[in-house]
Amino acid sequence: MGEPMSLTVTANEKKGKGVVAVTVTTDGDDDGQTSLMPIEAVILHRLYEGTELTPTAWEEIRSDGALLLATRRGLELLARKPRTERDLRAALEDDFTPPDIDRALARLHELGFLDDRAWSDRYVAGQRAQSRGRSLLRSELRARGIADDVVAEALEDRDELAAALETAHRRARSLRSVPDEAQRRRKLHDFLRRRGFADDVARRATESALASVEV
Repeated sequence: MGEPMSLTVTANEKKGKGVVAVTVTTDGDDDGQTSLMPIEAVILHRLYEGTELTPTAWEEIRSDGALLLATRRGLELLARKPRTERDLRAALEDDFTPPDIDRALARLHELGFLDDRAWSDRYVAGQRAQSRGRSLLRSELRARGIADDVVAEALEDRDELAAALETAHRRARSLRSVPDEAQRRRKLHDFLRRRGFADDVARRATESALASVEV
């Protein structure tokens, strides 16, 4: 069997920023299907009202246009701030289909603009992460969609004790008003544990910090 009847462009609406909504219909189809297209594709393929296309030709044009738009949108979002692949996928979901997003993300990987390893390294080296232990950082990275092997690599060279000592010393100064030594020790240790530091590391950091802070 040959292809179904041809498609006809029945609407062509500019959406701004070089984007056009193109609607194609078949005979007997009152609604048709509308896809966002880059204006370059509209001009190149003459997607004006009345233009007829085979379903195969339309799908190729639509697919290529969606790839260009999704990639372009992804670059715009990444220019505003670094994002993980999961974050970027979620940001594109409202305007593009999962297959189109997959292709755009693959393209951004190829171009070097989307890199979960680099994002994880920056996150772990950032100021916010300095007061967190491996356990909490591991949970935060996983929550952003980072693969376990990438998480392990990002945390591999982290000096857990040094981070715990710095965090403990800052926190200990705020506990000077607590009169009971055992209570100060418990509060500081529990605080470090909530920040994701291992129990033995939290204990060592607690003892060091309290010993250096005059009450």
